[in-house]
Amino acid sequence: MYQSKAERQCSTPFAAVLSNWSNLEKISNKMFVVKPKSDFAAKRLEYFYDAMIQEKKYDTIFIVRGLRYYVHLFVLSACSEFFWTNKDQLEEIFSPFDSDVINAILKYCYTGEISIEERHYDKLMELANRLEVKIPPRYFYTADLSNCLKVLKSTEDSELKTKAMDLTLENFETLHKTKDFLNLPVSNVNEILKSNYMNVLSEESVFNAVKLWVIYDNANRKKELAQLMRSVRLSLVSMEFFIDEILTFCHACAEYMTTLRQAIKDKNDKSFVQRETPRRKIKREKMALVGGYHLDMASTIDIFDGLNNSWTLSKNIGINKHRFASVLVEDWIVIIGGENSSKESVTSVEYIDLKSGQKHLLKPLNHARYAFSAVTLRRGSSTDVYAIGGFEITDVEKQTGTILSSVERWSSKTRDWETNVAPLLVPVDCHSASVIDDKIYVTGGRSKENGKDISTNEVQMYSVETNSWTYRAQMIQGRSYHSSVAFKGKLYVAGGYDDQTSTYLDSVEHYDPNANVWTAFAKIPKPALGISLCCFQNKLLKMGGFDGNSYLSDVLEYDETSKSWKASTSLSRARFNAVAHVIPYDSII
Repeated sequence: MYQSKAERQCSTPFAAVLSNWSNLEKISNKMFVVKPKSDFAAKRLEYFYDAMIQEKKYDTIFIVRGLRYYVHLFVLSACSEFFWTNKDQLEEIFSPFDSDVINAILKYCYTGEISIEERHYDKLMELANRLEVKIPPRYFYTADLSNCLKVLKSTEDSELKTKAMDLTLENFETLHKTKDFLNLPVSNVNEILKSNYMNVLSEESVFNAVKLWVIYDNANRKKELAQLMRSVRLSLVSMEFFIDEILTFCHACAEYMTTLRQAIKDKNDKSFVQRETPRRKIKREKMALVGGYHLDMASTIDIFDGLNNSWTLSKNIGINKHRFASVLVEDWIVIIGGENSSKESVTSVEYIDLKSGQKHLLKPLNHARYAFSAVTLRRGSSTDVYAIGGFEITDVEKQTGTILSSVERWSSKTRDWETNVAPLLVPVDCHSASVIDDKIYVTGGRSKENGKDISTNEVQMYSVETNSWTYRAQMIQGRSYHSSVAFKGKLYVAGGYDDQTSTYLDSVEHYDPNANVWTAFAKIPKPALGISLCCFQNKLLKMGGFDGNSYLSDVLEYDETSKSWKASTSLSRARFNAVAHVIPYDSII
């Protein structure tokens, strides 16, 4: 039978096709290669996990106590062949277990993540053993004081490892005497000893930790002594301890003797100034994200615990308004002005006492305002709060009003609002304000030009000494609904909205007050207005916002190594136009 050329090619055995392809490759010696991104496989599994949750594209159903589970058997089998060989018995196998345990094991098979209450842990392990699913030890799930050294030693999860390191440094005096510490590899011990942030009574404790770790397996570890001792800050120990303890213990370490001889000279030199910085105790803090554009956003506070690397929502704080400004005054979160449920601008001022968690009233503003900014400044022994610009509703039905140039100042001494503060040079709302070197910088905002809303790029600076505003260098981009923060001596602004072009912004720029110059900075990945910037534990963070379609819950951290923004732990709930405060760790909210 006659075959066309195309038919003959289609009928060629597959092995022959591969052989021809191999020959073609040898002839051309050119290959087009696409390497997958690091999260390529994870994204595909997330797709299948979402499909399972949404009961889509499944190939197997099993029922336990009336609940249906729609799964993909080939995905589960990749985690354990037991699923495939026992696919007809799944209902019987799962029937003794609660839905929380079943959902947890399924989520692990799809995503590698485990999220389950402590009381269900034993049942989870029982089910995992029956299914022949290998789940890592419990200390891989979270880090606390009981397991932080195991986590530090074993995990590859960067967030979990950071938390474990923080706990280790905070509790070093206790932990360095435990078997978990003595069983750490030298790389982990060295990483701990190098840190500037360690809660120790003295540098002698650091040496004692080295001594205990080496003695625990002296035959194999004495060769590591010189490496570890380079992290002990010899200038910070007493001469008596240096001679009686350090010199006695290290005298046989020839590799380290040069360092010891130099240390002896330094200590005998009366003009010697300590070269080494004392360890600094980790400052335990939390971050509170306060407010939002809608009443439901503003009724709770999202709280970030750096040690647990997690966000939790506070109880309802009883604030029946939104679009307010918020500042931190010692142990108070002060909530100023805003818009109520009737869409009226208000004058009310409240504060939440972080020691008691109780809400109290303060004297109201002189002018109702929302979409404004507020900052704090020290003036003598008083902490002053400045409420700057904003919008005042004059006709509720038409939702029209006035963009304000007025500024009010509240004093912690008088507990009253003063109006004798110089007004802004340009009235603005939806702007941002930050403080550097006792100067207030108001950036951008929405203003009026020929009766139209514009997003200005003006920067207005206030001096307390002269009670006056002056213009500074204009921003590169006009913007409103943006955020600003002072970070490492510079002023950063990010995101926002351009009224002239109706554009959501992803641009970021920073300002050098000394040079009076703005410089473009790494863009945020997604354009958004109403984001929140904050400096927390010496990191620059971006949180939440609105991208034109949805409210955001993402949190981004600026990575100085890659010069880009990377994802961090997301908020408990989406919100925008919120204000971030760094608060004491023991705060009650």
